[in-house]
Amino acid sequence: MKRNFQSWILLLVFAMPVLFIAFIAGLYFIPCGFDNNCAQASLPDIIHTPIPTIIPATMPVPGTGSASESAQTKCAVNAESLLSVWVNAGAPETDTFQFTDLNNLTCQATFADVQVLFQEANLWYTGAPACITCHNSNLTAAAVNLDLSSYAGITAGSRRTSADAKGNDILGGGNWFASKLNDMLFVQQKMPFGRPAGAVPIHGPVVLVGTLIGTGAGSATSAAGGDQVARPSNPGGPGEAVTLKGDPAEGEKIYVANCTPCHNTQGQGGMLNPGSDDGTVPALNPIDPTLISDNYSTFAYNLDLFLQHGSTPAGSNPTLKMPAWGDENKLTQQNIADLIAYLISLNKK
Repeated sequence: MKRNFQSWILLLVFAMPVLFIAFIAGLYFIPCGFDNNCAQASLPDIIHTPIPTIIPATMPVPGTGSASESAQTKCAVNAESLLSVWVNAGAPETDTFQFTDLNNLTCQATFADVQVLFQEANLWYTGAPACITCHNSNLTAAAVNLDLSSYAGITAGSRRTSADAKGNDILGGGNWFASKLNDMLFVQQKMPFGRPAGAVPIHGPVVLVGTLIGTGAGSATSAAGGDQVARPSNPGGPGEAVTLKGDPAEGEKIYVANCTPCHNTQGQGGMLNPGSDDGTVPALNPIDPTLISDNYSTFAYNLDLFLQHGSTPAGSNPTLKMPAWGDENKLTQQNIADLIAYLISLNKK
């Protein structure tokens, strides 16, 4: 009995250091794995919002007074809308361009706002490297010899043989839908590099950029004088139609077949719409004066937003609503371009 007791005492004395060492090792290796930098750590998954957002680091900390007001003037827009409007506007570097944000307000931005999409890591999906990680000014190592780190690099294109050489245009000559940028990011969805299936929202991440130039939901400040430019109730940016040449004669045929029942012959209006605030369908001839512009592209842009995305009139329960001709593929983009040309011709005096 005495020998057994001594044996247990000796076993306990020798076992305690071993158990202590095993305990310390467990504390380290269980959460971190066998890598000193914890790269193999088994941590719980992080839950992310389905549409990532980013606030540029240069924005002021929200507070009171002018700093808070400055933050509130930023506009929420998805990557596809921002890039498409910038490209279709001729991809300006310092000049401003206008876009409609997700709150259906008109905003303006510059290339500096577009750069956010190329320079921010973890933007397109969780763990995503910044685009400039692979596409930078070191052309010998840059993927497809493309530099996205500067305006000059972007406009110089891809497959460049040297810093002074011009490569393949990635901006489609000012036509977003013909651009390589659109093809890789949103059509083939091959970029950003390594994107997991389904990790990137269909229209890309949402960013807070630019400056609000309109006030009030569904309207924007008119460049022609303080009136509010009419905007559809449904948000969204311009479609491919704004880059196409429209034929007014073809547009008239499309109008007669699709628009006359609500807007009357040649857009004269007067058709009843019970449940809407004014009780009638708006006339298109003459059209809302805030939509009219001496600049054809601006006029077309204003009309295109309604035709692409549709709109519900203000009122308790309007009987008639503007269809989303573009979003629902009721009309082709060429049809919409022709229709825009016809509506503009009706309002030229």
